[in-house]
Amino acid sequence: MPKVVDHEARREELADAMWRVALRDGFPAVSVRTVAREAGWSPGALRHYFATSGEMIAFAVEWAVRQVRQRFDALDAARGGAVTPATPLEILEQLLPLDANRRVESEAWLTLVSNAHVGAQLREQRREVDGLIRYVVRTVIRQLDDLGRLAAHRDPEVETARLHALLDGLVVQGIADPPGVTPTGIRAVLHQHLDDLAHQADLTHQADRPTARGTEEQRNSPCRDVAQPSSHSQPLRTGTADGVDLAST
Repeated sequence: MPKVVDHEARREELADAMWRVALRDGFPAVSVRTVAREAGWSPGALRHYFATSGEMIAFAVEWAVRQVRQRFDALDAARGGAVTPATPLEILEQLLPLDANRRVESEAWLTLVSNAHVGAQLREQRREVDGLIRYVVRTVIRQLDDLGRLAAHRDPEVETARLHALLDGLVVQGIADPPGVTPTGIRAVLHQHLDDLAHQADLTHQADRPTARGTEEQRNSPCRDVAQPSSHSQPLRTGTADGVDLAST
């Protein structure tokens, strides 16, 4: 009988090997050759799954998104679906390089951003992941509003854009590792920003600005919302991606 190969199990094995390389040596060290060596495979066997650098980047980012969603689910389960004053910060911390695992996730995301010009699939995946991050941020702003932690003069869409930009900057600083930037400092900056959103500005001409916040629609658990974005969002795909052939790596 022909040997039955469980391709999904082999991809999981490769994902584990890829993550071990990234945790030990940094995501830039991930290549067909290094992952094959870590998994105990030949480079030729690995190229059956990832023929190009684009395919490996796409797979790594999909794996990272899966891990983030698992953490959102764990947060949701721990709080029983409740929204507390600590919830927004806890959610956003899952997107920042505050430990070794999240650092690799951030490195994978920045690698996708820097290589999105290579081909159509990576560009589409970058848009998808960026949309997921925007969804998370918009959910957090809504939570702050529900908690009474968003000042009346603040525009939710503007604050969503500001917070998204802040997260991007903190990710870059966390990966670039300039002097004085630490996980504790990154947390402090994010905490201060969220705290500032609750403060009223001394702008009397904005005092009566109408808002469209606070719809009466049912609001489910915040972390569940984050883990399951809107129904029209497309799942991340790996498939065939354009990229640079890794035959020489």
